Amino acid sequence: MNADIEMLLKIQEYDKQIYQLESEFAKKLEEREKLEELLTAYTLNMEQAQEELDEILEDLNFKKNLLEEKEVLLEKLDEKSSAVYNQKQSDALSSEITIAKTNKSILEDKILEIQAVVDDKNKKISEIQQQIDETKQKLEAFDVQLSEIKHDIDKQIEKINEDKQTMLSEINPNLLAKYNKIAIWAKGSAVVRVENETCYGCFIKLPPQVSVLVEETEEIVYCPNCGRILYKKE
Repeated sequence: MNADIEMLLKIQEYDKQIYQLESEFAKKLEEREKLEELLTAYTLNMEQAQEELDEILEDLNFKKNLLEEKEVLLEKLDEKSSAVYNQKQSDALSSEITIAKTNKSILEDKILEIQAVVDDKNKKISEIQQQIDETKQKLEAFDVQLSEIKHDIDKQIEKINEDKQTMLSEINPNLLAKYNKIAIWAKGSAVVRVENETCYGCFIKLPPQVSVLVEETEEIVYCPNCGRILYKKE
């Protein structure tokens, strides 16, 4: 096997370790993102519930004001009853009082209904607030954990890069540059074996002339389909 290819395979093993560590951290970031999305959803629910409550309270206050007006009206009607001089006035006043009392009773019932809705809405808001508080606590705890994980991963990657650095000077710089370019997207599979005339990076059947170059020469050969560096399986 080409000595540079052997060296690249060793470097690739180091890179695989780095990619694995970075992938683990990326998964942790995804977990955190889900917690943030959950917190956003709860916050939006809270805002909607609060807006609904504000509208209900506005209606409740409006009806309470109407009720106060009806109570004032009934007091005035009671006062007027002492100044009634004939049956016609008495009947008219009695009818007016009856209507006012009926309206007052309807308003009182409606206010009780709305108050029950307000109580339910406040209960829901309290539950949502609890969900928000719990999610914030989880996020804070997760951030502490994430910081520790990041510190540990950074130390591991730093050690891997130190070990890898000693090998970089021993390889053809042009080939190394091409490897690094492929490794950006290949993620640990920039150099792959050829088996049964197949590239084990993209699993496409190789043209015979490419397979011959890999199997019978020490040349650096690239897959014509995916561009990976190929080597012969020992």
